[in-house]
Amino acid sequence: MKNLQNKKQAGFTVVEVLVTSLIFSIMAITVSAIFIQIINIERRGLSIQKIQDNALLVLEEMSRDIRVSRISNNQDSLDCSASTITMIHPIKGTIIYRTTSGIVQRSVNSGSYVDVSASNVNFIRMNFCISGSSINDNQSPRVSIITSIQNRTGREIVKINLQTTTTSRNLFDELQYP
Repeated sequence: MKNLQNKKQAGFTVVEVLVTSLIFSIMAITVSAIFIQIINIERRGLSIQKIQDNALLVLEEMSRDIRVSRISNNQDSLDCSASTITMIHPIKGTIIYRTTSGIVQRSVNSGSYVDVSASNVNFIRMNFCISGSSINDNQSPRVSIITSIQNRTGREIVKINLQTTTTSRNLFDELQYP
């Protein structure tokens, strides 16, 4: 009996096991919450990237057409209320841009409208501030495009506001009004 009393008892007490389990649970919950937050931030970043890529593609295409075209006469809209823009391209003819149901559309030579933007983004607002399109003002036409875009898919809806200004560089106008 004396040998049994001298041996140290190895092992954990119930209190030690409970404290260790509590600490492990708190660490697991914290790590899980951080992981979920990282996934949400990544999804938000991908949504923003999708919106930005599509918006920049649309704005660049519109700017390219505006740069070489003549803005139709008397479209000045300094209050930025114009929701469509009409221009005369030297090769393509008459081009009209508009937004319908959140999709940017283009018509060439009074043909049918073709979607320019993707269906996974929603152009909430697209307004044009047009100045210098009158014949007698001796200014190069300037077009500012103000737009608000959001994603149509995903858990979180992200909205981005963009603005760009483009000047029409019609060679005929520049030579006529030196």
